[in-house]
Amino acid sequence: MVDCVVNRRIIVYAAALSVLSGCAGHTLSRKDRPSGPNATTVTIRDQGVDVKVGHLQRGIELVNRGDLDGAIAEFRTAIRVDPNDATAHYDLGHALHDKGDLDETIAEYRTTIRLDPNHEHAHNALGRALQTKGKLDEAIAEYRTSLRLNPSQVRTHNNLGIALRDKGELEEAISEWRATLRLDPNVAEPHTNIGLVLHENKGDLDGAIDEYHAALRLAPNDSRAHYNLGNALRDKGDVAGAIEEYRSALRLTPRFAEAHINLGLVLQDQGGLDSAIEEFRTVLAMYPNRADAHLDLGIALQQKRDLDGAHAEYRTALHLYRDMVKYLEEFLSKTPDTPLNRRRIDQARKRLEILSSLPEK
Repeated sequence: MVDCVVNRRIIVYAAALSVLSGCAGHTLSRKDRPSGPNATTVTIRDQGVDVKVGHLQRGIELVNRGDLDGAIAEFRTAIRVDPNDATAHYDLGHALHDKGDLDETIAEYRTTIRLDPNHEHAHNALGRALQTKGKLDEAIAEYRTSLRLNPSQVRTHNNLGIALRDKGELEEAISEWRATLRLDPNVAEPHTNIGLVLHENKGDLDGAIDEYHAALRLAPNDSRAHYNLGNALRDKGDVAGAIEEYRSALRLTPRFAEAHINLGLVLQDQGGLDSAIEEFRTVLAMYPNRADAHLDLGIALQQKRDLDGAHAEYRTALHLYRDMVKYLEEFLSKTPDTPLNRRRIDQARKRLEILSSLPEK
């Protein structure tokens, strides 16, 4: 989900925080499966087991080919053959998660755990699904159970860190990401996660920049890390460095809307109105319903003395996001007036003033 950003702040690309969470599409494989008494055996003992294994294997093949409906049908058929196969329920839960059916996903993972309480991967997967539903306490409990069963799971430490961050327990979150890095120093995502917390929550720009650089040493083609580094450099006052990082992010991911917007904002602050307008129009050519891009374009057009064009963009922004004024007011009432937030607060006030001054129609 992408929130509409209307306070002209530097947009944090939250998706970077969930790279290891497994929320994106994934490939099922036997290595993700438990070897306990309830796991599917590949030793064919009777025709029923043979049929079940065949359906499970076809389901895995279909998932890896992107045919989720076909895979779900195969997994359900395997469960009809053997309702007590924990692995079949687990694989079905994965396919349902990829399809976006969270309630059924949670039900299948709970069934997996009922059949095999020591299924570490099911506890982790259930935690992911619960976290997506906003049930942070339950998610954290599942992650902790998974780690009690196997403390060396890199992905689960990372997921637990994300859930703790979402709950506001920042030190514990950082501790989990540090644990992730101790287990595997070659993963970039925990560095990005730590950097975001240091930047957005603690105001430690130097620490955040160090973490983003560490992430990019490990994953130099990670457009999100370039983007986040650009945000931190801009807040530190390194405009040239920020522009370079935003452009790097866009070379890697040309449709990265937030990078276009933030690049436009930096160029606009430097007086490059034509270049800023080009960036905002690029976003709207790809995503015409981005209210924040319409608002940013309106401000740039107003600075260019194109008042008719500016008012048209403001009205489009309000039409797309009718609660924009309320959002800005809430932002101003809840955001602490700190040096790190001052630019954002000033920009939000400017936006609110512009929108409040529009005549009603």
